[in-house]
Amino acid sequence: MESGGVRPSGTVTFLFTDIEGSTKRWEADPDAMRVELAAHDEVLRAAIEAQGGWLFKHTGDGVIAAFQSARAAVDAAIGAQRGLGLPVRMGIASGEAELRGDDYFGSTLNTAARVMAAGHGGQVLLAASTASLVSEIDVIDLGVRSLRDLSAPVQLFQVRAEDLRAEFPSLRTVDVVPGNLPVQESSFVGRDDAVDTIIDAVDEHRVVTLIGVGGVGKTRLALQSAAMLAPQFRDGVWLIELASVTDGDGVDAAVAAVFMLQPQPERTWRQVVVDGLSGREVLLVIDNCEHVLDETAALVEALAGCATVKVLVTSRESLAVGSEWAWRVPSLQGAAAVELFTERADTAASGFRPDDADVVVIGEICDRLDGIALAIELAAARVRSMSPTQIRDRLDERFRLLTGSRRSIERHQTLRHAVQWSYDLLEPVEQAVLQQMSVCIGGFSLESATAITGLDEYEVLDILDSLVRKSLLHVDRSDSDVRYGMLETIRQFAEEALANTGASDLTRDRHANFFADQTAIAFDAWLSEDEWMAYRFVDTEISNLAAGFQWALSRQNTDVAVRIAANTHLIARNRLRTETFGWPEQALELARHDRHRQLPFLLAAACDALIGVARYDDAVGYGLEAVGLNDDDGYAFTIHAYWATGTALFQTNDVERSIRVLREGVEHPADAPVRINLLYLLIFAHFGGVAMSKQETMDAVAQLKQSSMPALRAGGLWVHAMAVADSDPPAAIALCQTALDADTGSRILEESIRGLQLTLITQSGDIEAALTGFTRIVYAYQASSGDYYTRGGLARLAEWLARLGYHDGAARLWGVTYGSFDWINQPPEVATLPDTMGDEAFSAALEAGAALDPRAAGELAYQLLAQVRADHLGSEVSRVTTLSTPS
Repeated sequence: MESGGVRPSGTVTFLFTDIEGSTKRWEADPDAMRVELAAHDEVLRAAIEAQGGWLFKHTGDGVIAAFQSARAAVDAAIGAQRGLGLPVRMGIASGEAELRGDDYFGSTLNTAARVMAAGHGGQVLLAASTASLVSEIDVIDLGVRSLRDLSAPVQLFQVRAEDLRAEFPSLRTVDVVPGNLPVQESSFVGRDDAVDTIIDAVDEHRVVTLIGVGGVGKTRLALQSAAMLAPQFRDGVWLIELASVTDGDGVDAAVAAVFMLQPQPERTWRQVVVDGLSGREVLLVIDNCEHVLDETAALVEALAGCATVKVLVTSRESLAVGSEWAWRVPSLQGAAAVELFTERADTAASGFRPDDADVVVIGEICDRLDGIALAIELAAARVRSMSPTQIRDRLDERFRLLTGSRRSIERHQTLRHAVQWSYDLLEPVEQAVLQQMSVCIGGFSLESATAITGLDEYEVLDILDSLVRKSLLHVDRSDSDVRYGMLETIRQFAEEALANTGASDLTRDRHANFFADQTAIAFDAWLSEDEWMAYRFVDTEISNLAAGFQWALSRQNTDVAVRIAANTHLIARNRLRTETFGWPEQALELARHDRHRQLPFLLAAACDALIGVARYDDAVGYGLEAVGLNDDDGYAFTIHAYWATGTALFQTNDVERSIRVLREGVEHPADAPVRINLLYLLIFAHFGGVAMSKQETMDAVAQLKQSSMPALRAGGLWVHAMAVADSDPPAAIALCQTALDADTGSRILEESIRGLQLTLITQSGDIEAALTGFTRIVYAYQASSGDYYTRGGLARLAEWLARLGYHDGAARLWGVTYGSFDWINQPPEVATLPDTMGDEAFSAALEAGAALDPRAAGELAYQLLAQVRADHLGSEVSRVTTLSTPS
């Protein structure tokens, strides 16, 4: 939300704001927080604009605004605080800043951000640079303070004004206290909320452990948090580095060395440490203890008797001691990750200023590096000699690319060193399982891990549990079944390690065979009451299926490649997925050569896939070949050959032959009635009943409603709705809704049913309901890249727009859907457009629509919907383009 104020230049005063404790508020009551945040945004915007400020950026739950006048910035802060209901801290600083496009650059912004971070909710803090520019403002001199990441101390002032709170806790500044925390050479970026979380945790718990994969930023986060906590510990904050400790006996000695404790006769180092720390108010920062975990845990437990000693630990896994609060350090995401890259790149190559295209690429780099801070920093260092695009395009070789010089911490000199440190601490069997599971893409289940490793299920469970504890695997609990995954950086490392063992081919064979077997099970489920299981399987495992298929193809393993391609494609297509489009055709040469029994099924799948990409002539060829093989005893019969071929013939305008092929399939004795009924459904859906009598149609409906397959039962309701649509529209709408409520999981079917329902709704004149429904349909069309089965929805929209008088837009969308295709039973709304518009204008609109790609066609549809809303509902409403993917 950018305000419309003047963009200041030269000496600028910046106001930074942030909601204190916003993370907890979101977690406690997200709905209430959304309402409060909307009010918060409006108060800030109004206060800033009232003083002539320019609100140019949102940062999390705060804003940044620029003012030409320091007094105006202070008045805006005071006015906002009086109207805010949430605890908002504010910081203001003045100085030179460079305006480039819609953003500012310069040290003044960093100063203002750190001034704000030192305060509390309801407090307005000024740097001396601003205080010196304002008069007649009541301020309290808080003294010269050291702020995080600023090399020089800053004199701070607190604004006092009527109706503003005056008393606050001590500032969150980095002041001089005893201890040995190292001075950080680089700024701390993107984790202020995490620091707040850790500070609160240390306040509440005796032991806080930050866990996470190597390089994620545990140490930096612990040091930053410890520096902010330092004023609370009379006797200081002390860092105990355990990376160089080679055995457990050295842990106690390392702590003793930091405090210069001397050995005592007949007393162990642990006893000496406990005695030496007793009565001291200290925070111990124990860094990187995973290789001496048991000994560190024992020491921390021994310190339980020292009531004034608290411990902040970084490790790959928790200590599992009493009073411990373990927190997994999240990867950097979104703007924070981009900010870290940009700042480090500017350090490496002074003056680095990314343009908009670079920012998009940097975001891709950060995502592909899993948000691992070390990896992002090492990638940013490459800006000295490479562009962001060059860096992104080489991330498949990240362990060769991301090297650097981190002289102070040898284990983090390169990304490989950071991962190797964790890997070397594993037991051999844990290393082997991590290697083997690296062939899985997009995660894996316990069942797949058991099959791929060849180990007993309970042995695998123990190993997976250990790898999760050691932060090398993560657990996804979003589904009823737990799945495991690893960051891509870890996966690539383990994949390299697997290749070095010589066992890569065997492991990939096991992986591909396992998933080929699973596709057969899924296909059987698809043709049963458990249809939803097939959709869930394909949605969850599509990346593994792709990897298994490509591996089998490269090894010329015909059986595995054919089974994965044939069994997966139709399920995936019903989910409107596009990943499998090329698979059947790629496997055909192998299947023909080996006369694989499922060749007709593979040909039918290839036919269907090519329909989806409008290669209709090739689709017909594959379909007719499949039909020709259906009566050959050497091959497995498949009813899908008739369905796919009939559809392809229809798309080439050969309607008569299409009906003949479909009839042949209906009458074939070799398949179960439950699947033959699908053809009745498709005949009726495609041709509006021209291929079947009314009685045949209703007989098919009755059989469909009794089917064991949820999609066929819903399809029966759909056909029934079509049959009564003219005579009883309300009943047809209700039948469609009942079919949609069945939630079969077949998105193809859902989109077809929704299209019919919307047509009936538009005839009833409910503009708002129609707009909502068509917005969803356009989203599905774009999300599926213009899949054949979603184009019908655009055709329904074209009919409606033509009826409402948006003739050119209707003709363009009809062109998107059918081009110049002479559709049978063309709806009257479209059939009359040439007369209404004129033949030349209609043809030009058709051609313009046919030339649009799915994204552009979707944008045209959204624009037309917005115009209808404005014209008929009298309101300007921005279209929604971020609908959730239908489940």
